[in-house]
Amino acid sequence: MACEKVETDLSTGVLNNSEWLHRWAIKDIAFHQPTYDPLFDSPHAEQMFEGKTKSVFAPLCGKSFDLIWLYEQGHTVCGVEVAEQAVTELFEENNIPVDIQDIPDVGKCYKSKDGRLIIYQANLFDMNVDLCGQFDLIWDSRSFSAINTADHQRYASLVLTLMKSDGLYYMKTMEYDNAVWPGPPHSITDARVTEIYGDRCNIEAVRMVPRPNQPAPPIPDGVEPPKMSPAGAALRTSSFIIDRLYRITLK
Repeated sequence: MACEKVETDLSTGVLNNSEWLHRWAIKDIAFHQPTYDPLFDSPHAEQMFEGKTKSVFAPLCGKSFDLIWLYEQGHTVCGVEVAEQAVTELFEENNIPVDIQDIPDVGKCYKSKDGRLIIYQANLFDMNVDLCGQFDLIWDSRSFSAINTADHQRYASLVLTLMKSDGLYYMKTMEYDNAVWPGPPHSITDARVTEIYGDRCNIEAVRMVPRPNQPAPPIPDGVEPPKMSPAGAALRTSSFIIDRLYRITLK
């Protein structure tokens, strides 16, 4: 995800918004998970929500089932997604009645009838506090990994302005051998998170899970191999993959 002025260059992992729209149009959305994040069923969720209903901001949200889980738990959820197809499918597939408002020079606002699920169909970098307010919790489910690396600093600056001074920011990342895949998702190191957020934030890696190397199983003769995204196929060749969850607060 990036400004439209950026030219897509798949060899270096740079994608502009038109490329993301194209991927949604042709259903090239292997990044879309079939259920909500299992972290919500773990002790980390107790720390995230502290037994309270919260306002939650989810950047680059797609039609993630995380949004629906959060909404059904009583939280107020705000997401931003550039692909209108993803936004309309989110509401349609979950049978949530919606009001739609045009926002000049930004895009559209899709809002559930009870006002607790709000998705802006817009470029993330067009968001600001005046438009959407500030939030108790930022839920960054590899959005930082999806954004073009040249936009990391700009991304962090924007997202931190949307977090309340006493808010929590949970960010999921993945680190792997950068030689096997240029991104997205981009390989994010501990050092990169510190570089981008360290001056303004307290950073705690609350979960680090190395994945075992799992080469693709052999395919019997006459059996069509399962379809796999280029990213998925490439990451199978990485000598390591480390999933991390960070808890970030403002200093």
